[in-house]
Amino acid sequence: MFSITISQKNIMRWQRFTGKLTTEKFVVFLAAVLAAAATFYSLRHGYITAYGDAESHLNIAKRVIDSLTPGFAQLGGIWLPLPHLLLMPFVYVDFLWRTGLAGSIISGAAFVVSAIFLFKLTLLITKNRAAAFFASLVFTINPNILYMQTTPMTELTLIVFFILSSYYFIVFLQDDKNILPLVLSAAFGFCAALSRYDGWFLVLAEAGILSLLYLPWQSIPKSVTEIKNKFNKERWAKLEGRVIMFSTLAMFGIFIWLAWGMLILGDPLYFTHSQFSAKSQQHSWLIRGELPGYKNFWLSFVYYFVTSMSNVGVIVFALAIAGAIYLLFNKQGRHRYFVLLVLLVPFIFNVLTLYVGQSVIFIPHITPITFEWRLFNARYGIMMVPFAAVAAAYLFYKTRIAGKILISGLLVAQVCTYLVGYSPVITLEDGRVGLSSATAKIPDAQYWIDKNYDGGLVLVDDYARTMSIIRTHIPMKRIIYVGNKPYWDDSLKEPEKYATWIIMQKNDDVWNNIYENPEVQGRLFKYFQKVYTSPDVLIFKRIIN
Repeated sequence: MFSITISQKNIMRWQRFTGKLTTEKFVVFLAAVLAAAATFYSLRHGYITAYGDAESHLNIAKRVIDSLTPGFAQLGGIWLPLPHLLLMPFVYVDFLWRTGLAGSIISGAAFVVSAIFLFKLTLLITKNRAAAFFASLVFTINPNILYMQTTPMTELTLIVFFILSSYYFIVFLQDDKNILPLVLSAAFGFCAALSRYDGWFLVLAEAGILSLLYLPWQSIPKSVTEIKNKFNKERWAKLEGRVIMFSTLAMFGIFIWLAWGMLILGDPLYFTHSQFSAKSQQHSWLIRGELPGYKNFWLSFVYYFVTSMSNVGVIVFALAIAGAIYLLFNKQGRHRYFVLLVLLVPFIFNVLTLYVGQSVIFIPHITPITFEWRLFNARYGIMMVPFAAVAAAYLFYKTRIAGKILISGLLVAQVCTYLVGYSPVITLEDGRVGLSSATAKIPDAQYWIDKNYDGGLVLVDDYARTMSIIRTHIPMKRIIYVGNKPYWDDSLKEPEKYATWIIMQKNDDVWNNIYENPEVQGRLFKYFQKVYTSPDVLIFKRIIN
């Protein structure tokens, strides 16, 4: 009798719980559980900081609050600042900084918010809760998204602000009498523009779409008089007022970054052409003839198309293309062209950046075997997962019961291709063994310094990634790197002035300015002794008199 009573109570509790569990709450619950499980897996296998850039993002945030020369100038002028500002409260805790869990917290939160707003975005377009749930499911069970949300990389930060800005922008498109959604879209566009440069293109595209929204598209005007009649004062007032309002807020982030570059680095376009910029890095590939998309629109398109497909999954990507075509030709879909254009902003942006040589992608399926590397920046394709989720869900919405069952089965089949290893998790592979990897080849010098470091300042060219700071027990405030003024500049001329340890890698800035410079080399051997030697890395320790 007692066991029966307990069972009945449990049943009643479960019924009360499920009665309160809306679809939206379930999406949040499922996303949170998947995020936690994926993060635990990545932490256990050491994948959270597999990307070299993951550690760099953690270190930038750490240096702002806890370094030899702390302050906001440590944000630098290449990577946009918002992801690092979000990391700052968490990297203060050394455990979260060294494990990378500081980044997992930010990316994981972005993942959960993205899932629920993809649900809301699809519901807005289809008015169908089953289709909206399907969209959130496509996003949350995608293994490339799941892995990237465990890392300190900036892609999930951009994705959440892209989805939020797009959602409120489309809300406004459906009812342009309500200004609040447009303000919210601009606010989240502002955040996107301070997260990654893709966000700049997003707000520019949204401002352009807003301009097109108020043009007289019903018929082609045949005279200037007809243009004036169609484009009346009321329509012009809407165009002028709303475009200016949106652009002022959304593009203010771009202005802030240009002003930052001017005030801190003396050049508003520092991020475009400095030695640390993407363009400078791509120049070396161009010299070797390994920048395939440069000035070749077709190859730029193909490279990003295949990269997108590799991240989304071949089956789901095919469903998404079919859904996008269905939406495009559905004449009942209001503003369908603008909706698709917003969702395709990442595709257009990445094709253009490949074409002009501002980015490079190597993907095994199409990169020539003669190239030095065949896997690099594959993660850029995850920006197309939100588009794929919404487009595939639209196809799901438009099909009958049999079609819905078939599409659901194909989604399960896509997951199975990952589980059995037929489809690689391309973002994880790039982090593990691609050119983006920080862990594919850890130098023995790193293990040596971790074991033998006993205090003092360490001079190292962090940009060259001679060693991983987070994988040693050296405190960040004991590191001298290029951003520590005047410690860095003084140390390249007088290495003994501050440093107890000097770690140099062949052809890095420390090597070229001290070891290869006859005027400084004498000071190096006068005040330091070589304590570690390898073909590429040398470590010196200050001689104690």
